[in-house]
Amino acid sequence: MNEPINIHREQDKILAQSFSVTRAQSFSVTRDNHDWLLELGKRQGDSRVLSARHEIAQGLIKQFRPSLEEGLTLPWAETHSSVRFMPAKVSIWSGPTFSGKTAFLRQLMLHAIKLKQRVLFVSLEEEPIDVWREFICMASLTRSPKPALIEWALDTFDEQLYVFDSTEMIDPTVLMGIVRFAVERFGITQVVIDSLMRLNLRIDDYEGQREMGNMLGRLARISQSHIHLIAHPRKTANSRESMDLYDIRGAQDIVAQADLVLTLERIHEAPFGSVLKLWKQRGDTNWIGQFDLAYDKTSRQLKMHSFDEPQRFLCDQAYIDGGEVQQLEL
Repeated sequence: MNEPINIHREQDKILAQSFSVTRAQSFSVTRDNHDWLLELGKRQGDSRVLSARHEIAQGLIKQFRPSLEEGLTLPWAETHSSVRFMPAKVSIWSGPTFSGKTAFLRQLMLHAIKLKQRVLFVSLEEEPIDVWREFICMASLTRSPKPALIEWALDTFDEQLYVFDSTEMIDPTVLMGIVRFAVERFGITQVVIDSLMRLNLRIDDYEGQREMGNMLGRLARISQSHIHLIAHPRKTANSRESMDLYDIRGAQDIVAQADLVLTLERIHEAPFGSVLKLWKQRGDTNWIGQFDLAYDKTSRQLKMHSFDEPQRFLCDQAYIDGGEVQQLEL
């Protein structure tokens, strides 16, 4: 197993130490005439059994709960009261191949950037240049943007969108360390990991899944970022059948520990085209249900209604004459 990451903050030391714990770890307790359970409990009980006077409980006086304004919304105003991606939480995204999971997460992250959040997009399935290209096309509303419009997009993304450079299988511990570094160095608030299949973790390694879920949760809490993980579903006999939580491949323990679980599916022979379904949402919002969405082919965005215009994520001037700045005649 990899060595723990050398991080100086006390919470990060705890996180790094948790990465190095072996699965065979056990406690040595002598069972004699004494109350051995009491002795075992004393080792951690004094520091972990909290009274109402503890600083954690007392902190509720200052702030009873985080404001929902701190959470990222979906890109459409009609959904803002239903879904919130709060800091220090984990979301699992799934859906069949070509359902548009990665594309929609690009759209969601462009929405986050427009709200002045900072994004780390970890694509383990695409080259970095392809990731940048797709972000630019979606933001510019065309598959063939002019150089000036590309420059507008890159200026908008500067110090707000960061792309991870790797298309190889990567150890989950290493990736968690890189995410922690990016949060500390660049102030990242939203992290996308695409996808679970590209992590060096066997589908049938259920203990590994449990550890991965624990790591994601601890990392989100310590970093105060929201982590979005894409997990592909198992192949079914009929790819057009609706999926459920049990179809998410190799991720049952991770799904159980996640704060939000969402699926995106293309609906064939339906007027709306795509369905975004929220299966699980912990917290004050606590809404579950689905949104029927329309697909815009040119921008590759999802919309609430087919007649809606695609969203603009750049300033209005960027869309005038392909981003070309007009010189005023004197």
